[in-house]
Amino acid sequence: MTSDTQPRDIKPGDRATGDRFTEMLYSVTDGVATLTLNRPAELNSFSTNLYGELRDGIRLANADDDVDVVVITGTGRAFATGGDLLEVLDYLKPDADPLAIYRFEDNLPFSAVRNCPKVTIAAVNGICMAGGMITTMSCDISVAVADAVFAAPEGRVGVAEGWMPAAMFGRVSLAKARYLLLTGKSIPAAQAEAWGLITEVVPDHAALEARVEEIIREVRATSPTVRRLYKQYMNEIAPEGKLGDFKEGTGSADGVEGLRAFAEKRRPRFTGR
Repeated sequence: MTSDTQPRDIKPGDRATGDRFTEMLYSVTDGVATLTLNRPAELNSFSTNLYGELRDGIRLANADDDVDVVVITGTGRAFATGGDLLEVLDYLKPDADPLAIYRFEDNLPFSAVRNCPKVTIAAVNGICMAGGMITTMSCDISVAVADAVFAAPEGRVGVAEGWMPAAMFGRVSLAKARYLLLTGKSIPAAQAEAWGLITEVVPDHAALEARVEEIIREVRATSPTVRRLYKQYMNEIAPEGKLGDFKEGTGSADGVEGLRAFAEKRRPRFTGR
């Protein structure tokens, strides 16, 4: 695992995918597939392409019999900050391809992360918001550096989607979930841990890498069959996010206004329509 902005040197026993991905780094070391979101200048916001690359990275790890653990992390000062809002705004313009917004939704990786039969670990190296937080909560285990912050800020740009409340289910109390969803307020890592959004917090990036490696050793002390079955049992209990409502959630008058306000760096003027 690494949070550097450049791919690490490949050592004997490692495998990388070369030019397969353009906005994500993918490598396998000692049975651990590391997927590193790699748009640091955009705080690892998810383009349609990056969403698809994360989904396909999970699929690639699933298909690799030598992989038993998948680690997702980010480059720079963010883990991930949700969908690329400027790209989404372009999809809502009158002259836009009407299928573009559906392609954005089709590439969402959350089901792939949640249903991955391998153990998934979110190594949260920094800012974690919106789609980044859904990705984190879709993982089995999540470890964050102490200075990471978490938020579900969709309401602040007039966007609603069904994945965030589903991912929160069973993790946080209904009172806390309502507060996070209805205010969009950011909370620090220690509070996110106390509320149940993440598994634990470590002091810094060096401790993050060390703790993830320790968790991998702990996981490997258990039966792979038992791990797979427990994941299946838990997924049968917890709800999965709703697909098919993203266009409705973003295409409202408030959604368009919120995205325009974001692009113009001003406060949105919501009307409730």
